[in-house]
Amino acid sequence: MIPKALANFVGFQSVWFLSLFGAGTQRSWLGAVALVLFMAWHFRTAHNWRVELILVAVACMVGLVVDTAFIQAHLLAYSEPLPFAAVAPYWILGMWINFALTLNGAMGWLHGRYLLAAGLGAIGGPMAYVAGVKLGAAALLASSTVVYGALAVAWAGAVPLLVWVTDRVNRRWPPPEPEGHQLRAGAGG
Repeated sequence: MIPKALANFVGFQSVWFLSLFGAGTQRSWLGAVALVLFMAWHFRTAHNWRVELILVAVACMVGLVVDTAFIQAHLLAYSEPLPFAAVAPYWILGMWINFALTLNGAMGWLHGRYLLAAGLGAIGGPMAYVAGVKLGAAALLASSTVVYGALAVAWAGAVPLLVWVTDRVNRRWPPPEPEGHQLRAGAGG
């Protein structure tokens, strides 16, 4: 059986690629369909759907603010800018949702490691946009140094924020202990 974290990573990467490829080829629905399938699997296997729903909502809001700010600052333009060209398109918000689905999965190792999360965001965030530009899903409207530098700063803040929210929500609704670690009434001494 495939470990859940590995399955989570493969699902994330599949949605990520199909979202960028789809947007770059005017078929953004590819990423949306992949995301719906990944979300169905993820919510079915999650320890608590409330936790995951909160993370999805927060990540979607963060993504709306971050990517809309890049559009409004005339740093990025997205292909298939639906529903409106002035705000982050639905498919990029889907990618933020997709990232949220890894916070208790493949990216679970980041819990409590905020500096590491900032470093990962500062490097991984801009790299994802480089791929998006190369696949035709986005276009730079300013120098690459300015755009990728601003993306590094934004993602260096967004990833630790999302990890912090994950830690807080998980404290409110903690995952169940593995069967072998639970104490039972009357057991032991």
